[in-house]
Amino acid sequence: MNMSIDPAETPQVVTVSEGFYVRQAVDNIAWIDLGGFAVAVDALEHAELEDEVFEAIASTIGETPVRYMLNTHTHYDHVALNAAFRRRYGAEVIDNRSGGIPAEGRWFEGRRRRAQMIPLGGCHTAEDCIVWIPEDKALFTGDLFGWGLIPTTRPLDASLAQRLTDAYERMIAFDAVTVIPGHGPLCTTAELRRWVEYFGWLRRRCAELCATGAGDEVSKRLILRLEPHGEIVRELSPPEDMLAWWRFVQWKHENSLSKVLQAVRRERLGAQR
Repeated sequence: MNMSIDPAETPQVVTVSEGFYVRQAVDNIAWIDLGGFAVAVDALEHAELEDEVFEAIASTIGETPVRYMLNTHTHYDHVALNAAFRRRYGAEVIDNRSGGIPAEGRWFEGRRRRAQMIPLGGCHTAEDCIVWIPEDKALFTGDLFGWGLIPTTRPLDASLAQRLTDAYERMIAFDAVTVIPGHGPLCTTAELRRWVEYFGWLRRRCAELCATGAGDEVSKRLILRLEPHGEIVRELSPPEDMLAWWRFVQWKHENSLSKVLQAVRRERLGAQR
């Protein structure tokens, strides 16, 4: 996927299939005609986009009412239009923080297709949910997939790393044809698999380098947001096949490297006590 020109700079409405649309940008929002009613997934960061979004919905699914707004989680950049959907459609806002989605998920069924909202918390937030559209083999990941970014909002450790890997294996098991992240370009299950490989490689190599002491100075440099140098660049530079991932080279690889190095160093210090 060539992303030399940032595809999120100019928002565009992407057709996943008939009646299923995503406004793809830095922040993504989707609306899906289930047959008789529609659901929307995530509600952007900027409330001033209300008119633009509703015009796009009207131009694609007409007067079909959006009965539910599904928030993958309730961070500010996923909820700005919640109130607008309530006003415009009387939509019910569903999220795992206030609604309590059962472990087996909650189904929304129309005459045309279904949507399943499934809790998968503990990686990005405690309330994370994914949304699966089986008839289109489409999966919304929220912020669990971030084009190379480790989605944790707390310090990484071995337990959290395993939880992340397990969450990805659950998402991969859907074998989705279309994967819709919370932010940036749409992708496929292949990118989810590649991220698991990347994450495992990063953890192994950081552990090996820290065992020799080579990772300590690099970790300090990354904390200070200085460009790492020397062997670490050769050993842990961005993988060739991921260079075109969305905003990966600009900052996401460095951010992930910093998180993993700090986690490995904490584990080593804990083992030495």
